[in-house]
Amino acid sequence: MQKMSNIYESAANTLGIFSSPCLTKVELRVACKGISDRDALSKPDPCVILKMQSHGQWFEVDRTEVIRTCINPIFSKLFTVDFYFEEVQRLRFEVHDISSNHNGLKDADFLGGMECTLGQVGVCFFTPQLQRCKV
Repeated sequence: MQKMSNIYESAANTLGIFSSPCLTKVELRVACKGISDRDALSKPDPCVILKMQSHGQWFEVDRTEVIRTCINPIFSKLFTVDFYFEEVQRLRFEVHDISSNHNGLKDADFLGGMECTLGQVGVCFFTPQLQRCKV
């Protein structure tokens, strides 16, 4: 099974989504604070889904792990995104409460989200000695 980011990269190259070459890969970490739950009887089981926009359509790039019973999750999953110079890359982060019975989104509660560009998140350029760049 291919990783979602590899599928995204392959689709981007095939469809010609970006006109400039990829300069570098950016790693994004996600954390949430004070998630409000839709269910009064239990705390949420949050998962963050990263989507990117292409030609007006949003598609899923990757998702974090589900952290059980947590309102302040710090996800260990790293999102790796290709950075394209002078291209506006729209991102959408969606937080869902995943049912403990399964990890699908069909019955998950949407808890919130945000949209931004990769440039707004904060891209930092790094030297070969620096392996990761915290945003």
